[in-house]
Amino acid sequence: MEKTLKEEVREQLAEMLANGLPQNCGEVVIREGEAVKQREPERVEIKGIIDAPARWLEMRHDCIKEKTCHVLVDRENMYIELRCNENNYYGSLITGCLELSQEYRRFGINEGRYVTNFELAELIKMNRSYFENRSVAMKLVTELQNFKAKIDKEVEQSDNNRGDKRLLVSQAVQHNLPEAFSLTLPIFKGVPSQTMLVEVYVNPADLTCTLVSPEANDIIVDSRDALMDAVIDRIKTATPDVVIIEK
Repeated sequence: MEKTLKEEVREQLAEMLANGLPQNCGEVVIREGEAVKQREPERVEIKGIIDAPARWLEMRHDCIKEKTCHVLVDRENMYIELRCNENNYYGSLITGCLELSQEYRRFGINEGRYVTNFELAELIKMNRSYFENRSVAMKLVTELQNFKAKIDKEVEQSDNNRGDKRLLVSQAVQHNLPEAFSLTLPIFKGVPSQTMLVEVYVNPADLTCTLVSPEANDIIVDSRDALMDAVIDRIKTATPDVVIIEK
């Protein structure tokens, strides 16, 4: 059957060539084999940094219907979601997220994760480029490697066997670690670096250490709203008819 069809096509082509090609037809191509498979349209789903929805609308505003798009803003979970062609299953979904940077998370700041003084010394040594002054970093490494603590503990305990009980523990630790130092690094992915003051907390039970920064926590809260508001303003400018809803 396939051979007969080919012969038939060749005969029709030969007849057409004999009578002359149609006007503006410079070439006739016969393809053999399987046709390209039909596929469903592909849904566009993109997840990027916080300004991804604004970037999308700024570059595609001339090929979308603004009345069929909406933007959801979730400040608590730190993301902005753009849905285009909202009633279409294959509509585009662009999500911009505020994520803590790898540099910030590497130090474990404000995570409550305690490590030994040697582990903290190694961490600082391998990431000294984030210090304002590398000599400060290496001095801190030396102090952590030679960590010495003097513990003065007083325990007072009494029990009169009539239900009254008193237990008092007083402990004072003296060590050679600095109270605080400065780090310069990006807190959020895709955002410029910022300088923050970081403190070393020591666990009185086993003398393990962790890094704490109230200043970094303030920067996260303040920057979150400022960065998200800036993206919302860009969306309003590029596509004023796209509805924006705060969750």
